[in-house]
Amino acid sequence: MRAFGIGLGQVVTLVRETRVIESAPEYVAVAGPGARELALALAEGGDASAVAVDGDPGAAAVAIWIVSGPVAPEERALLRRAVRAGKPILVVRHGEDTVPYALPHNVLDGVGLSIEALGEAVARVAPDAAPVLAARLPLLRPAAERRLIGVTAWGNALLAASSRGGGPQLPLLSIAQSRMLLLLATGRGHRLPSDPKAIAKVAGIPIAASVVVGLGARELVRRLPVDGPAVRAAVAYAGTRALGAARLRLP
Repeated sequence: MRAFGIGLGQVVTLVRETRVIESAPEYVAVAGPGARELALALAEGGDASAVAVDGDPGAAAVAIWIVSGPVAPEERALLRRAVRAGKPILVVRHGEDTVPYALPHNVLDGVGLSIEALGEAVARVAPDAAPVLAARLPLLRPAAERRLIGVTAWGNALLAASSRGGGPQLPLLSIAQSRMLLLLATGRGHRLPSDPKAIAKVAGIPIAASVVVGLGARELVRRLPVDGPAVRAAVAYAGTRALGAARLRLP
């Protein structure tokens, strides 16, 4: 059974994907000089257990290392372990020493680094875990929400631009928007229920909202005096961002 081109299989996949993300590691591992102070700052107003000082980087959602001076052998070993575990690493560096195993754009200047900038970096390197972390660490929430909405909007814009007619893309655009809405809710502490009927209700609301926005956007494109990839991309981008902004106004 399909409604507006969205099949039951797509809905099931959407729910399963959201459940997988919800079950992702929910803490940040922080190590290095000043780790306790940074952990307290990250956890302000939230759950202190979501930031583990000297926690296992292999089990964390993201590892943050504070480096001051040359990297010690034990620090090098821990960085190597995190990389081999496939965990994203952010390095807060005080000084100009080279940090092994860390990508250059993931090395942050510790001088004057704000919690907001660090939150943006966490959302960038761990996009799937960011909504789950944001549910426990409110200081990360604005960055996680901005990135999720922005990435979804740009992805939908590219998808819309690649289509000539807009119709076949509506289910794909709507599923992407529904995923965004569910993850925004996850970042606010909402989790999918276990009861099938409750799941249908929780997942059905964002899907319905996305379809309504998609139908309105498609009708708008048809009524515009000009058409083309840029127009379709702009409408898809604006519609996705508007849907995300509307969700942020809700609790």
